[in-house]
Amino acid sequence: MDVLFSKIFNTNKSRIPFIPTTSNSLKNLPVDMAQDVLVINAKALREKSSLGLKYEEEWDKLCKENIELTNLRKKALHGDLRASRFRSVIWRLLLGALTPGFSNVWPSEASSAREHYITLKDSLQVTPCIKKEPNYDNPLSQHDKSTWHQYFCDKELRSLIRQDVIRTFPGVDFFRGEMVQEAMINILFCYARENPTMCYRQGMHEVLAPVLFVVHCDQQAFSHAHEQGHIREDIAELLNPKYLEADSYILFRRIMNAIEGSYLISNLEPTSTGHFPPCAFSMSSSTENQVIAQLNWIKERLLAPNDPQLYNHLEKYDIPLPLFGIRWLRLLFGREFPLQDLLVLWDAIFADNKSFDLVNYVVVSMLIAIRHILLNADYTACLTNLMRYPTSVDISSIIEYALHLKYPKLYKAPPKLYFARNATSVEGRNNYYKINEASEVKLAQVSTQKIKNDTINRLHSAHLDPNIIDGYALNDPEVLSVELKNAHTIMSLCRIKLLQYHHTLEKVVPQNDAQAQQALTGIHELSSLLNIKRTATTSVTNIEPAYEAGEKLDSTSVRTKSNSSNSENNSPVRKSSVDMTVFKHVAIPIRETDYELSKSWKLL
Repeated sequence: MDVLFSKIFNTNKSRIPFIPTTSNSLKNLPVDMAQDVLVINAKALREKSSLGLKYEEEWDKLCKENIELTNLRKKALHGDLRASRFRSVIWRLLLGALTPGFSNVWPSEASSAREHYITLKDSLQVTPCIKKEPNYDNPLSQHDKSTWHQYFCDKELRSLIRQDVIRTFPGVDFFRGEMVQEAMINILFCYARENPTMCYRQGMHEVLAPVLFVVHCDQQAFSHAHEQGHIREDIAELLNPKYLEADSYILFRRIMNAIEGSYLISNLEPTSTGHFPPCAFSMSSSTENQVIAQLNWIKERLLAPNDPQLYNHLEKYDIPLPLFGIRWLRLLFGREFPLQDLLVLWDAIFADNKSFDLVNYVVVSMLIAIRHILLNADYTACLTNLMRYPTSVDISSIIEYALHLKYPKLYKAPPKLYFARNATSVEGRNNYYKINEASEVKLAQVSTQKIKNDTINRLHSAHLDPNIIDGYALNDPEVLSVELKNAHTIMSLCRIKLLQYHHTLEKVVPQNDAQAQQALTGIHELSSLLNIKRTATTSVTNIEPAYEAGEKLDSTSVRTKSNSSNSENNSPVRKSSVDMTVFKHVAIPIRETDYELSKSWKLL
């Protein structure tokens, strides 16, 4: 009994455990031990009460905010909401889903919004087996009013959404849950049906994911506080876990209203299944998409005057902002920062303005934060850092500098915006791509100028038209081919370097070092994964054409046609306008001891 009591008492000194007792159990304990149990239980009850009071104190401060939400906006802009247990409620206040300064009407406003979602969700449930119109209500009907047609369209749209949802934040376990994924599918489907001009676009699931995560965390914090003691009814109403979908939908719809310009395409609406008809792109006007016009404005009006050197550097390499900026704006920087940093950034964006004007300045702040990397990089390295934004950047500095750009008189520039990181310069790349002396092979500088010109000519023109989506020209597979070849080059180069490192380390790593040997095995496995399988081209045997019985045909003409056909097949293939020669061999003979390395080098 003493040992058990000691374990209970020392389980967690920071949180006093409550020991379940009855009158009979206390009688069986010694007097001094029974007294200790009663003291511990009293302290545990006081601790629970204290936690509940702190939770309600935070709520009271939120309720006392004025109509302008002055203090709340200040906290959000300075990143002071990281530990808040009411972040979802704060977002609803900042986005106008709840009325600031009138906390007494918040429960009724939340109830009304939830009722809207529930009604919408129920109205979208289609039962095709009930025939409303016998003339066109059948599984083969393509009539717009056919319930069967609507049923199949809904099913296809849900399937399209599911493909994206299951890939949401692969590193976060929360989004692997089946219930969470179903909730996301329901929300996105309802939004698509309520907003047919937008429907569902790829990327919306990544905007919804942080919203669902924040609402869930607040509801879990409420459940925990509720376990500690009684919680006020208004808090229980606003953070009821039963309404995870509905509360997330409220916030998601508000956010999408602010960023819908990043998704809309001029004179183009998706079909009821969420697809965009290919023929519609050629019929659309030459008016710029709103997101491209926005990025051009950012470049000319914000980046050029604040950092002309970086502006000229991007101009020199003809790197248009839409190439990477479309993703930044559509996902609200969701792929550029870790989830917790992203929430802090969203706090600031929501607090600044309902129209999300701060995002324009965040784009410039992000570019200037890595300017030292970009200015010392060639075209390929520049594009790589912009497409995969460095993780070493401090989100607080990004926000501070963005606020300074927008309100220079109110906010000072952060003392440190540029972050130490090895820049990838042209000379650095040449030095880095040298194979060790044992191999006696030297790699020349990667030639990407022609690749760059071919890509940019298709991405950037005098009049950017709406046929450019996500920085790529539609219905032009040659652009994708160039990018794939460039990716193939990088993968091949990475494989060569990994094989080099494996060959060098294998000589010096002791056989009895298990961890080092495991690392060597991992390097070899990575190089195997990067091995590009080249499919062999097979020759097609010409087959004589078949003719109907009794058909008269001059054998000479047949022979002539056959010869002309062979000559066409044997005609030389037109040389591509893109020079994909990315490595130049030097006159030094290759003496590779590693067979795989030599084989990979020949493939290049």
